[in-house]
Amino acid sequence: MNKLKKVKYLVVHHSQRKNNNSLQKIKKAHLKRGFEDIGYHYLITKTGKIIQGRSEKFQGAHVYNHNKNSIGICLTGNFDLNKPSKKQIESLVQILKKKIKKHKVLIKNILGHREFPKITKTCPGRFVDMNEIRNKLKQKHL
Repeated sequence: MNKLKKVKYLVVHHSQRKNNNSLQKIKKAHLKRGFEDIGYHYLITKTGKIIQGRSEKFQGAHVYNHNKNSIGICLTGNFDLNKPSKKQIESLVQILKKKIKKHKVLIKNILGHREFPKITKTCPGRFVDMNEIRNKLKQKHL
Protein backbone atom coordinates (compact mmCIF):
# COMPACT_ATOMS: atom_id res chain seq x y z
CA MET A 1 0.00 0.00 0.00
CA ASN A 2 1.11 3.54 -0.69
CA LYS A 3 1.84 5.91 2.16
CA LEU A 4 -0.68 8.67 2.82
CA LYS A 5 0.67 12.09 1.86
CA LYS A 6 -0.17 15.35 3.62
CA VAL A 7 -3.89 15.20 4.37
CA LYS A 8 -5.82 17.94 2.56
CA TYR A 9 -9.34 16.46 2.62
CA LEU A 10 -11.59 14.64 5.06
CA VAL A 11 -14.16 12.73 3.04
CA VAL A 12 -17.53 11.54 4.35
CA HIS A 13 -19.17 8.43 2.89
CA HIS A 14 -22.05 6.09 3.63
CA SER A 15 -21.92 2.32 3.26
CA GLN A 16 -25.13 2.29 1.17
CA ARG A 17 -26.27 -0.85 2.98
CA LYS A 18 -29.24 -1.39 5.22
CA ASN A 19 -27.60 -4.43 6.82
CA ASN A 20 -24.18 -6.09 6.95
CA ASN A 21 -22.44 -2.88 7.96
CA SER A 22 -19.71 -4.46 10.06
CA LEU A 23 -16.07 -3.70 9.44
CA GLN A 24 -15.53 -7.32 8.44
CA LYS A 25 -18.37 -7.33 5.88
CA ILE A 26 -17.31 -4.06 4.28
CA LYS A 27 -13.66 -5.13 4.24
CA LYS A 28 -14.60 -8.44 2.61
CA ALA A 29 -16.57 -6.58 -0.09
CA HIS A 30 -13.63 -4.22 -0.69
CA LEU A 31 -11.15 -7.11 -0.93
CA LYS A 32 -13.42 -8.76 -3.52
CA ARG A 33 -13.18 -5.53 -5.53
CA GLY A 34 -9.38 -5.81 -5.50
CA PHE A 35 -8.58 -3.37 -2.68
CA GLU A 36 -5.63 -4.22 -0.43
CA ASP A 37 -7.67 -3.54 2.73
CA ILE A 38 -10.92 -1.83 3.66
CA GLY A 39 -11.05 1.42 1.69
CA TYR A 40 -12.07 3.67 4.59
CA HIS A 41 -9.93 4.84 7.48
CA TYR A 42 -12.89 4.96 9.88
CA LEU A 43 -16.43 3.62 10.20
CA ILE A 44 -19.10 5.16 12.40
CA THR A 45 -21.90 2.81 13.42
CA LYS A 46 -25.53 3.71 14.04
CA THR A 47 -24.77 3.81 17.78
CA GLY A 48 -22.01 6.37 17.18
CA LYS A 49 -19.13 3.95 17.75
CA ILE A 50 -16.01 4.97 15.81
CA ILE A 51 -14.08 1.98 14.44
CA GLN A 52 -10.59 2.18 12.94
CA GLY A 53 -10.44 0.79 9.41
CA ARG A 54 -7.34 1.21 7.28
CA SER A 55 -4.38 2.75 9.07
CA GLU A 56 -3.89 6.48 8.52
CA LYS A 57 -0.32 5.65 7.52
CA PHE A 58 -1.68 4.41 4.18
CA GLN A 59 -3.77 5.84 1.37
CA GLY A 60 -7.38 4.80 1.44
CA ALA A 61 -9.43 3.56 -1.49
CA HIS A 62 -12.52 5.74 -1.26
CA VAL A 63 -12.46 8.75 -3.63
CA TYR A 64 -11.19 8.79 -7.20
CA ASN A 65 -8.00 10.80 -7.70
CA HIS A 66 -7.84 11.99 -4.06
CA ASN A 67 -6.83 8.93 -2.03
CA LYS A 68 -3.23 10.15 -1.77
CA ASN A 69 -4.24 13.19 0.33
CA SER A 70 -7.48 12.32 2.10
CA ILE A 71 -8.93 10.36 4.99
CA GLY A 72 -12.16 8.45 4.37
CA ILE A 73 -14.82 8.28 7.08
CA CYS A 74 -17.84 6.07 6.42
CA LEU A 75 -21.18 6.28 8.20
CA THR A 76 -22.76 2.82 8.20
CA GLY A 77 -26.20 2.76 6.62
CA ASN A 78 -27.97 3.90 3.49
CA PHE A 79 -28.64 7.61 3.79
CA ASP A 80 -30.43 7.87 0.49
CA LEU A 81 -33.21 5.96 2.28
CA ASN A 82 -32.90 7.01 5.95
CA LYS A 83 -31.40 9.73 8.10
CA PRO A 84 -28.22 8.92 10.02
CA SER A 85 -28.68 8.61 13.77
CA LYS A 86 -28.03 11.62 15.97
CA LYS A 87 -25.19 9.66 17.60
CA GLN A 88 -23.57 9.06 14.20
CA ILE A 89 -23.59 12.77 13.40
CA GLU A 90 -22.24 13.62 16.86
CA SER A 91 -19.41 11.10 16.43
CA LEU A 92 -18.75 12.34 12.89
CA VAL A 93 -18.36 15.92 14.13
CA GLN A 94 -16.13 14.68 16.98
CA ILE A 95 -13.75 12.75 14.71
CA LEU A 96 -13.71 15.51 12.10
CA LYS A 97 -12.76 18.00 14.79
CA LYS A 98 -9.84 15.78 15.89
CA LYS A 99 -8.64 15.25 12.33
CA ILE A 100 -8.92 18.98 11.50
CA LYS A 101 -6.64 19.72 14.44
CA LYS A 102 -4.21 16.85 13.77
CA HIS A 103 -3.83 17.43 10.02
CA LYS A 104 -4.59 21.19 9.81
CA VAL A 105 -7.43 20.57 7.33
CA LEU A 106 -9.54 23.55 6.30
CA ILE A 107 -13.26 23.24 7.03
CA LYS A 108 -14.01 23.95 3.35
CA ASN A 109 -12.09 20.73 2.61
CA ILE A 110 -14.47 18.57 4.64
CA LEU A 111 -16.41 17.08 1.76
CA GLY A 112 -19.01 14.46 1.03
CA HIS A 113 -17.87 11.96 -1.59
CA ARG A 114 -20.36 13.45 -4.07
CA GLU A 115 -18.72 16.89 -3.82
CA PHE A 116 -15.60 15.81 -5.71
CA PRO A 117 -15.33 16.35 -9.49
CA LYS A 118 -16.48 13.51 -11.74
CA ILE A 119 -18.39 11.78 -8.93
CA THR A 120 -21.93 10.88 -9.92
CA LYS A 121 -22.91 9.10 -6.69
CA THR A 122 -25.13 10.65 -4.01
CA CYS A 123 -22.67 9.51 -1.32
CA PRO A 124 -22.86 10.12 1.64
CA GLY A 125 -26.58 10.05 0.82
CA ARG A 126 -29.29 12.62 0.29
CA PHE A 127 -30.07 12.73 4.02
CA VAL A 128 -26.53 13.86 4.93
CA ASP A 129 -26.24 17.64 4.62
CA MET A 130 -22.56 18.47 4.30
CA ASN A 131 -23.21 22.21 4.71
CA GLU A 132 -24.83 21.45 8.06
CA ILE A 133 -21.83 19.33 9.09
CA ARG A 134 -19.39 22.10 8.12
CA ASN A 135 -21.52 24.65 10.01
CA LYS A 136 -21.41 22.46 13.13
CA LEU A 137 -17.62 22.33 12.82
CA LYS A 138 -17.43 26.10 12.52
CA GLN A 139 -19.58 26.53 15.63
CA LYS A 140 -17.37 24.16 17.59
CA HIS A 141 -14.30 26.22 16.66
CA LEU A 142 -15.62 29.52 18.05
